[in-house]
Amino acid sequence: MKKPENSVPTDAQAPKEAHIVFVENQRGVSFNQLFGPYLKGARKITITDPYIRAFHQLRNLMELMETIVQNKAIEDEVTVHLITVEDEFRADQQNENLQKIAVSCSGIGIQFTWELDTTGTRHDRDITTDHGWKIVLSRGLDVFHRFEMNDTFSFTNRLQQLRPCKEFNVTFIKSDFTREFSSC
Repeated sequence: MKKPENSVPTDAQAPKEAHIVFVENQRGVSFNQLFGPYLKGARKITITDPYIRAFHQLRNLMELMETIVQNKAIEDEVTVHLITVEDEFRADQQNENLQKIAVSCSGIGIQFTWELDTTGTRHDRDITTDHGWKIVLSRGLDVFHRFEMNDTFSFTNRLQQLRPCKEFNVTFIKSDFTREFSSC
């Protein structure tokens, strides 16, 4: 199923299987609009993205955590597990930043953990939930063009929907994962 280009689900729409294509420099995209309906109600979320290394990629991950918080009840506990690859040049900084994300998440009902894939073959990027959604990400979470992150008074720093994005696509697949795994 393909949605028209430039279409982002609204909060009022129930999540549906879809393939959405975003064009270069498109605006109006936010993680909350794009992923929120698919993450709502999930208790376990696995993010697979081998490119959560540089500061801006870690910030994108933190912004996804904000989306998870916005789409869960205050009393709910959500487990989020990241599978990524170690930064070959700044592994200590990467680990320190992931630890900071974990500490920040612990006070708001998210248990954040991560593992570093060492196979050297990891390339695919997706988000899977325990309630049956798989979100296939062509670019992972790195969908926005560079912007000035240190400018406190810049709206592009604060609001994702004002940032121009890179060309990317997202596919939302509803699946009975328990059936798939039991037939293996």
